[in-house]
Amino acid sequence: MVAPGGSGADVRRPWLLGLLLALVTVAIVVALLDSEVSGTGAENVGESGPEPPAVTPPEPRAQAQRVPRRCKATRSNPGGTNNYIPDAPRRASLGSGFVIAGLVRSADGCRPLEGVRIQVWLATQTGGEQDNWASVRTGSDGRYRIETDPTVPQFGEPNIHVGYDDDAYGEVFIRRVVDLDDERAVVDLTLARDG
Repeated sequence: MVAPGGSGADVRRPWLLGLLLALVTVAIVVALLDSEVSGTGAENVGESGPEPPAVTPPEPRAQAQRVPRRCKATRSNPGGTNNYIPDAPRRASLGSGFVIAGLVRSADGCRPLEGVRIQVWLATQTGGEQDNWASVRTGSDGRYRIETDPTVPQFGEPNIHVGYDDDAYGEVFIRRVVDLDDERAVVDLTLARDG
């Protein structure tokens, strides 16, 4: 078929467009089947059932103190800073029905860190990630805890963010996924000094 006013080289091939669309569709399906559930390397940290009691790590023994002990520092993961807002206000709660908790310790000596400001943010039925963010401080045992409304899917999956960005240690931004029926998420952080 020659287009009106055109030459014989201007042939239309509708089957070519169909083939191209089929190839793109196959490529997308293969990519989805081969990809991680979260798409960003975010680990699923959700849990259900009764909240377990907090366990304080044992103090290092006197003999073990001769050799400096080092724990692997937590590294930020892709998506960790999504919708991050610096200096989240300190809040005791962001709702009820879901708990974000964890242990914060130093990479040098693996000891729990007291009084460290941890920031959390997530999307819930009451608002997006920029509406549900807060700072909490770790206790003498290095643990933090904040209750929130349950998280809802954002970009296809329910997820939470936990971050540290004060000056004493290197910043860490974590994005983790959970399931809709989870009641809590546990995100531990090991912080290393810059330099």
